[in-house]
Formats: sequence, structure tokens, C-alpha cells
Amino acid sequence: MSTAGKVLVVLIMLASLVWMVLMAGVTQLNRNGNQAVIELNNKFEKLTDDVKTTRAQIVEIKDQTTVLQEQMDKELTIIRSRQLDVERVSSNIKEILARVQYQLGTLGETVKNAETAAKQRADEKVAEQKALDDAKANVQRMKGENQELTNRLTGLRNEFKSTLKTNASLVGKAVK
Repeated sequence: MSTAGKVLVVLIMLASLVWMVLMAGVTQLNRNGNQAVIELNNKFEKLTDDVKTTRAQIVEIKDQTTVLQEQMDKELTIIRSRQLDVERVSSNIKEILARVQYQLGTLGETVKNAETAAKQRADEKVAEQKALDDAKANVQRMKGENQELTNRLTGLRNEFKSTLKTNASLVGKAVK
């Protein structure tokens, strides 16, 4: 058998071994996936049962709440009717006075808050304008510094070029 045939046989054997390992991995993944699906289905059924139980409990609690509310409404109606008979005029005046005082206090608080907010906004605007002016002045100052440094750099470059030229000519003369 030729060398190419031997190499081909070895490659086919290796490929079949790799194929078997890959198939074993796929089978294991399928098994694990099926187990996970079964577990999820069991959990779903349990949760569905729990939801049904919880809904039944909610309905029962709502019924109890309704009965309790009806009893409280009856008792409250009796108490209110007695109170109205005894203090109708006095309570109406006190209620109106309390409402007006509450509204007046709320309105005063709202006005104070609005004034404070307006003052704060004005202060913020002044501070922002000052910061903007400072930033503009800083930019102008930096532009001037940049121009000065650029001019200095240009001068130094020209001086360096002339010095280099002079030194090169001196070295050239010294070498000759």
C-alpha cells in the first residue's frame, strides 16, 4: 500500500474517532436537554397548581374583606348620624374653616416654594453666565499664550537652523 493510502487510512480512522466523540457529546446534550425540559414541565405544572390555589385564596380574602367593609360601613353610618344630629352646625363651620386654613397654608407654601425656585434659577443663571464668561476669558488668554509660544517656537527654529548651518559650515571647514 502506498504512503498516501496509509495516510488516508489514518486520517479516516481519526475522523471516525472524532465523529464518534462528537456524536457522544450530542447525545449527552440531548439527554441533558430532555431532563431539563421534563423538570421545567414539572415546575410549570406545580406553579399552575399554585396559581389556582392562590386565586382561590384571593377570592376568599376578597369575600371576607367585603363582609368586613359592609359591617364597618353600617357602624360608621350609625356613628355619623348620631354625630350629625348633635353637632351638625358646629362641625360644618369647623370643617369649612379647616379647609380654608389648609388651602391657605398650602397656597402660602406653594408661593414660597415658587419664589425660592425662581431665586435659585436666577442665581444658577448668574453663576452659569459667570462660568461662561470665565471660560471665554480663559480661552482668549490661552489663545494669546499659544500665539506667543508659537512665535517663540518659530524664532527658536530659525535660530536653530542658522546655528546648525553655521556649525555645519564650521565642521566642514574644520574637516577640510
